[in-house]
Amino acid sequence: MKKWLLLPLVVAGASLIGLVGCQAETKKSTQVEENQQKEQEQSKMFFSKEDRQIARKKAEQYIATLTEFNGRSVFKDEENEKVREELNHLADEQKLIHPESYFANPQYTSFINTNEDSKLVLSSDRFQLGDTFQENYYKYIDVHELTLPIRYKAISETSSEDVQLESNICFVKTADGEIYILSAPMLVGEDLKKKNEDAYYDEYNREEIKQEIKEELNI
Repeated sequence: MKKWLLLPLVVAGASLIGLVGCQAETKKSTQVEENQQKEQEQSKMFFSKEDRQIARKKAEQYIATLTEFNGRSVFKDEENEKVREELNHLADEQKLIHPESYFANPQYTSFINTNEDSKLVLSSDRFQLGDTFQENYYKYIDVHELTLPIRYKAISETSSEDVQLESNICFVKTADGEIYILSAPMLVGEDLKKKNEDAYYDEYNREEIKQEIKEELNI
């Protein structure tokens, strides 16, 4: 009789041990998956900590370069062209912007006052950099991009009040390891998101689009 009473206890004990073992295996499996996921995420980090430090310094220097032109007149065509030339020269000299990027026509930016003098309004208090970088990977063109938010006060065309705008300063890393600003307020550069969409929808020419952008940007 006692043997029959012990049998359920033995079965229950074995079940409990089995349950504990399964839980341990499940926990171990979950930890492995989490570690693998973490490794995969880390492997996707294309821009190093040092790259981000360089990018922030270049973003700060970019704003400093713009503020040097605060108050400059671009009313006449020759004044406008001179400002463009000087901006591009300074930015290239400091290796701030990508060789394929260029400054927009100052006369058509939102940083110009509306009076008859047509002077640039680029004081430092108009710009504010964000704190957090975001890294984007465009799969179909195989290009990594680093972005830093920027807020700036622009001149309103319809009101006496300034307009608070939000944008991004976008960076790329070239094949030789150089960090460049690709696009930013007043700066025209390749739209990588648009290029990625083009490659996605144009499957037939996808490889050609990818190679073209890589060669153009030296990535």
